Amino acid sequence: MKTALFMALFWLVFVPWAFLNYGHWMDATQEPVKSDVIVCLGGGTPERLNRAVELYQKGYSKSTSMMLVGESYDTKEYLQTTYPQTPIVQHHAPKNTKEEVAYIKRYMLQQGYKTALVVTDPPHSRRVSVLGSVLSVEDESDLTLRMVSSEVNWWKAKSYYNDERSGETVLSESMRILYSILCYGIVEKVGGRCE
Repeated sequence: MKTALFMALFWLVFVPWAFLNYGHWMDATQEPVKSDVIVCLGGGTPERLNRAVELYQKGYSKSTSMMLVGESYDTKEYLQTTYPQTPIVQHHAPKNTKEEVAYIKRYMLQQGYKTALVVTDPPHSRRVSVLGSVLSVEDESDLTLRMVSSEVNWWKAKSYYNDERSGETVLSESMRILYSILCYGIVEKVGGRCE
């Protein structure tokens, strides 16, 4: 009897609640706080860069420049025409989110930074956060990556399941999060390779 009641509650209460709130869980962004450096992740649209520059101009960075990691849109031309006076150091070596997170951590250690604001799209922030937890670099200690929203207008956390772009992004990011946990958090920790 107790098992049947538990299963009924699980399927009739928890599963619908989890489904309806999953978009909020995917969004791991927080309010910005003053940090050692501001990092804009590549791979998105100009909203990420626009938000990172806005935070830099408002004084959220202790560094005299901000950092752009990765690239997908025409970054160089966009930077030259939109932000010619903003000190943005570009790092194009990382080619995916895993490489970006590891690169940011190594860069922070080299520069003596402890805190970074990482600007990305809200549904991408959970994967970046997961990777920040499962990936470790040599001599890493007390590094804080704080996710900050790019404030894209297409993201619908509350109704992701009714919005095509938000829904597709949640599905894609969910699969990538699972892969990140399994591959980088388990397989590679025991000496295996995923790639």
